[in-house]
Amino acid sequence: MTISVIGGGPIGSIAAVSCSKFDSVEIYEEHKEQPVQCSGLISKSGLERLGISAEKIAKNRIRGARFFSPLGGMFEIDGKQTKAHVFDRSEFDSFLLNLAIDSGAKFLNKRIDDISNLKSDRIILATGTNYNLHRKLGLDMPREFLIGAQYEMRVECDKDFVELHFNVPGFFSWIIPVEDYARVGLCARTNPVPYLDKFLQELDEKGRILSKNILNKNFGIIPVYNPKLKTDYGRLITVGDAAGHVKATTGGGIVLGGIAAKFSYEKNYEVKWRSEIGRELRLHLFIRRFLDRLSDKNLDRLLSVLADYGGIIEKRGDMDIASKSIIALAKNPKFIARLMLEMPYLLIDLI
Repeated sequence: MTISVIGGGPIGSIAAVSCSKFDSVEIYEEHKEQPVQCSGLISKSGLERLGISAEKIAKNRIRGARFFSPLGGMFEIDGKQTKAHVFDRSEFDSFLLNLAIDSGAKFLNKRIDDISNLKSDRIILATGTNYNLHRKLGLDMPREFLIGAQYEMRVECDKDFVELHFNVPGFFSWIIPVEDYARVGLCARTNPVPYLDKFLQELDEKGRILSKNILNKNFGIIPVYNPKLKTDYGRLITVGDAAGHVKATTGGGIVLGGIAAKFSYEKNYEVKWRSEIGRELRLHLFIRRFLDRLSDKNLDRLLSVLADYGGIIEKRGDMDIASKSIIALAKNPKFIARLMLEMPYLLIDLI
């Protein structure tokens, strides 16, 4: 049996590694170097779930996060130890591709415009947000997207913490420390650049911009998960961004997309991945829809509640498996009592 993986990004590489254990695998990738469209922040627990040991190439180690509400409130989650790694995405992608090649996959630097030329028994579409083949083949594809923009520059920040600023409609801005610089970015449903420029202006007014020289700029689109999207067409399956396997809360897709890719060889691929991560993807989507409906005042109110019970998230939460954090909070009677006090105010936005 021969398997063709179209797309040599991280999800395609993970799929290739998994399939190489059973059959002959070919990876087709048109780029010599993968285009970067990601913050490069990946949870330690997520890498462990994927069986990937890439700590040696990490540019920074993150132990916590600081959340800034629209009205100026802030709460902090301090894991007290490494919770996530920051990578150079080009280097990380090359690392995973080499893992696939070392596992026996054959790499071909070639663009695939027509799968009828492939005689493979199975075709894995791991084309990221390039949906040209989806359109040509009439496949289901995401219909809702966020647009991301990110600048690399020198900004005053704590190297151990990422920052999430809820100052963008329907999403947030981030500051991710790397080495002697940081990645400052955000996602929006429309042009993100004006929002990012405004955020940088606010940082500059606070004296946090150490140099206005922008080292690098990245732009890209991020699919919003659609639970109804079909991903299994028998001989052909879709994985990762090509299948919308993305957390709607953060736009991250490597961990959950990678978990789905591990089932690429299975005949009942769609049943397997939905059983493993379908609930989590739906939960991330529910959280995002919930947050989108809150006013700035009520979002500030909710973050205030979470600030008082951040210790629960620190000990039992998870960056990728949202249900772990929610279940941990739900088991705490004091948190539930406090949330009930705030619920009448939150319901104003939800009704």
